[in-house]
Amino acid sequence: NHRIQRWVPGAAAGETVAGGKGKGDALNQLACPFGLVIDSTGALLIADRDNHRIQRWAPGAEAGETVAGGKGKGDALCQLFNPVDVVIDSAGALLIAD
Repeated sequence: NHRIQRWVPGAAAGETVAGGKGKGDALNQLACPFGLVIDSTGALLIADRDNHRIQRWAPGAEAGETVAGGKGKGDALCQLFNPVDVVIDSAGALLIAD
């Protein structure tokens, strides 16, 4: 479904907190999201695998912003190729499994 769902314990249904607008590369879409991490502001950082980028979605946002990659797939230092996970180190830098 190319989305991130939030399920509250005991809830009958989840809520879409990122993506959910079909597979695509617009800022309000994801394409095969894999790993994610929540930063200190509550924003989601999502490994958007098929778009070769990391998307940051602020709480309540209608769209994300590209914070890494997003320049097509490749092996240049400004590109990613099917990232599957992202974590934040103690200095706030992103570590991306690419």
